[in-house]
Amino acid sequence: MMHKHTNLRKGVSREMTTLTLPGLIDVHTHLRVPGGEHKEDFATGTAAALAGGITMILGMPNTAPPLTTPAALSAAYAQAAADVRCDVGLFAGASPEDVHHLPELGETAVALKIYLNDTFGKLRVEDVPTLRACFRDWPRHKLIAMHAEKQSV
Repeated sequence: MMHKHTNLRKGVSREMTTLTLPGLIDVHTHLRVPGGEHKEDFATGTAAALAGGITMILGMPNTAPPLTTPAALSAAYAQAAADVRCDVGLFAGASPEDVHHLPELGETAVALKIYLNDTFGKLRVEDVPTLRACFRDWPRHKLIAMHAEKQSV
């Protein structure tokens, strides 16, 4: 919503009107690091984001290995620090076998991603005890995003 003090006359020419926006945030990107760098990596993904006016991106955890442990998340952030061209945050992934890591993952991940549908690797959560653990153990001030469609809805 534009505020009433906005002056659209600034930047107006006879040919075109321009409106300057702040940098945007893409909250669902697949940077493919680690394990899929032949498709995308931190350098190419963040360069493409900047070219499109995106100044911050959030990377999904369905990598190989997935970002479900503190070691995997730390390694991904270390690689990002060497290669990124814009701000980057990473989702942690919920996994039945790694759910005990959630409190520690919550210290550095921007959010938790729960896949309720078929996905690759060990990221599918389909049991109530794991879901309860996710909501119990994830930091209350951080987002939980659920990938729920088709059979799980």
